[in-house]
Amino acid sequence: MKKILFGTTALLAAGAFVADAQASEPVKLQLGGYYEYFVVGAKQDSDWGSIASNRANNFDVQGEGEIYFKGSTTLDNGATIGVMVQLEAGTDNNTDGNNTNDVVDESYMYVSGKYGKLMLGSVDNAAYLMRAAAPNASYMEVDDTNTSYLLKPGAVNDIITDVGFDGDGNKITYMTPKFYGLQGGITYTPSNASSGDDSLAKSERIEKAADADDYWAFGLTYDRTIGDVGLLLSAGYTIADINTTNTRKTNMEDFSGGINLTYAGWTVGGSVRRVLQSFSMDTTSSQGWAWDAGVMYAEGPYAVSLSYRSSSTEGSRTDADEDTVSMIALGGKYALGPGVDLFAQLATADYSDEGSVKSDSNTAYGGLVGIHLDF
Repeated sequence: MKKILFGTTALLAAGAFVADAQASEPVKLQLGGYYEYFVVGAKQDSDWGSIASNRANNFDVQGEGEIYFKGSTTLDNGATIGVMVQLEAGTDNNTDGNNTNDVVDESYMYVSGKYGKLMLGSVDNAAYLMRAAAPNASYMEVDDTNTSYLLKPGAVNDIITDVGFDGDGNKITYMTPKFYGLQGGITYTPSNASSGDDSLAKSERIEKAADADDYWAFGLTYDRTIGDVGLLLSAGYTIADINTTNTRKTNMEDFSGGINLTYAGWTVGGSVRRVLQSFSMDTTSSQGWAWDAGVMYAEGPYAVSLSYRSSSTEGSRTDADEDTVSMIALGGKYALGPGVDLFAQLATADYSDEGSVKSDSNTAYGGLVGIHLDF
């Protein structure tokens, strides 16, 4: 009943946004997006790399890009209705080269006005959208479980500070208006199979907790400028109800918090995330901690940052130790012109499996140089 009530309330709210209003012009789609390519060199640990299936070249050319179709119209009552569709642009630097299986990354509609913003469709949840994290001057995130050139062994479980388990599954999200810098948000992600594990369509299920019946996310931010200092605080909570069989986890939840401080070109900040699991007969777990911290300085066309990320994950329930990951990166970029950035990164990562097999752990280091285009 609460699921039906929330969905009905959200649709009624959308009606209140746009009631008795006419659009001055129809929605017209605009083209946008980004593209980046970079050359990268890296060295993996010899014990890990000595396994035939782990061998990797020390040099590569990689890239990533998306094309956006977006549009909006403003009604006579001041409400704005819009749409966003993000297409993968034939590249994927984290998984399978140019053969990515994802054609559409995100696609959603939104209504915004004096009562806040309502989103329907495939998009990140409110806790993720409202989070503060470590600043980064380059376009390669260290807060990623699949960093493209610092290769993570499959035996190592890793969590990042990104909040939630629902990915881009279809959802309902509402964000309140800002009130003296304070803003809240709530997301509900359903599965159209009553027992979860919806195999009808990937976009219809909760992607990273595929047997979940439903999923909730809550976000809160405080964003103010006090004198010459900018302050951004964030908090998030998410929970997935995984209630299908006694061999699966009964629920997953996580808590997060973050802060950014800005002053005279400097940005200092970071975030922390705690993932909890209740499970019965599962042999592995993603329960653990993740945190990041960093500092960035930007002036004119230049920006440079130093960031660090660490995670500790339970992994196997039969082992008393934990899988650990630590990563540090020095990044920078220089604006060559409007929408054209030259960027670079030097980074190292240590992936440690809780077991005693050396080939299940890896210490890697490397760097990259590339060009990022926004259009």
